[in-house]
Amino acid sequence: MEQKRCIMIARLTRRQMRMALLFAVAALAGLLMWVFPAGKDSIPAPGKALLNASEHLTDYRVDLRLIPEEKALAISQSIQYQNHTGEGLNQLMLRTWLNAFESEETSPAALEELYDACYPNGFSPGGLTLYDVTWNDEAAEHTYVNADKTALQINIPELKPGESGTLFLRCVAAIPSCAYRTGYVDGCWQLGNVVPLLSVYENGEWRTDAYFPIGDPFISECANFHVSLDVPEGFVPACTAALTKGKDGLWRGDLPAARDLALCVYDQAAVAKGKCGNTLVLSYANTDAEAKRVLEDAKKALQTFSALYGEYPYPTFSVCQADFPFGGMEYPALCMIGRDQYSAEKADSLELTIAHETAHQWFYALVGSDQALSPWQDEALCEYAVLRYVQKRYGQSSFEALKYYRVDAPMMENVPGSLTPGSPISYYNNYQDYRTIVYGRGAALLMALDEFLPNGTDDFLETYVKVFAFQYVTRPQFESFLNSYSGWDTGPLLTDYLDTIM
Repeated sequence: MEQKRCIMIARLTRRQMRMALLFAVAALAGLLMWVFPAGKDSIPAPGKALLNASEHLTDYRVDLRLIPEEKALAISQSIQYQNHTGEGLNQLMLRTWLNAFESEETSPAALEELYDACYPNGFSPGGLTLYDVTWNDEAAEHTYVNADKTALQINIPELKPGESGTLFLRCVAAIPSCAYRTGYVDGCWQLGNVVPLLSVYENGEWRTDAYFPIGDPFISECANFHVSLDVPEGFVPACTAALTKGKDGLWRGDLPAARDLALCVYDQAAVAKGKCGNTLVLSYANTDAEAKRVLEDAKKALQTFSALYGEYPYPTFSVCQADFPFGGMEYPALCMIGRDQYSAEKADSLELTIAHETAHQWFYALVGSDQALSPWQDEALCEYAVLRYVQKRYGQSSFEALKYYRVDAPMMENVPGSLTPGSPISYYNNYQDYRTIVYGRGAALLMALDEFLPNGTDDFLETYVKVFAFQYVTRPQFESFLNSYSGWDTGPLLTDYLDTIM
């Protein structure tokens, strides 16, 4: 098998050389498409704010080839990186999240409460096999620095502040048979957190957080993504970078100023499309009826949150039916929604799940935060946004009923005494406590702020998004900005809601 893969990779490399030559032509074609849109289903032009945000960011050029018979994704990527840390660097750090799926001991899907749902046919391993790692065309020494092999350190000659270089990586991703945000299930390839990304450099070092099984440990800066994808004829791909198919059969797309790259690839799928303002919304599902129903919910959520928190920044938004034991999972310009949510009896909860994942386009994708150490800073804000969505769409009585269920009831529940909404995800052992405390009790902070802030929480969040769009905001920065906005010391209030054991 290993020899077969090496031959496959060698063949792939020659093909990718041709793909690289085609990429410049495709990029020009994409630009012309943006300038001269082809029709109502064409990809809209990126807005001025998005284009401005894309300047001076790291550039990822990612060539992908799905090989279904091998349950593999071949990856060839170049990363044009400029050192903005203010310090000289002798190492870069890539987050190789897929490697956590190599064993049951490290797989986030092997958590006891998830295991049977994620691995119905028994454990299936996944991971990355590296073939080339180079820096400025020279072989680069590299090693994994943590136990789950999700942090790959690459040694480079000193890169001074302001200097640039190109990191090249060639590897094959083995995709596990797993009902998770990363995995293959019944004709659907759920490819979240598969492509290696640069870590965040913070306090003089690269972040190397483990792939904790509760919550979302993914922390990244905005970057520009340029993608080409080769899939078998008839397969249907959805991607954070909206893809169009060229005459050569390859799918290509770009996404400026985004935090991650994710895909869902179906051997067959129904697709519904529609416009919401300047955004093309795409819904992927098993049936036309399911795709159309979710399309309308996604459009409503985008419209509501754009009015509350500022214009949605990306040209497209894709909602992908997926097989996993969660309601949903967010990525920039794309979210995955659990297949179970699509049942007719769950229509109301499906709409709320879509609203929550759509809210993440503002609180995570647009304004980044530390999802490992301060998960409340995106999840609680999104829960509050869902309440406001219901209030705007369905009135005060519906808002009050949902508030009781999702905020008031969690405030009354008995939970382990060591956990608070401000706890890092490493403190949590199960999803029930995580949702109760981080989502529900965290949202209570936003409800309290609505009473204390002169113009309410919505105005604060709209201003927060406007000031910190495309940036990464720590909890101290959030608190400092809240103090400045409110004109008083909000520290005791945040401590009371986020750090006090109830």
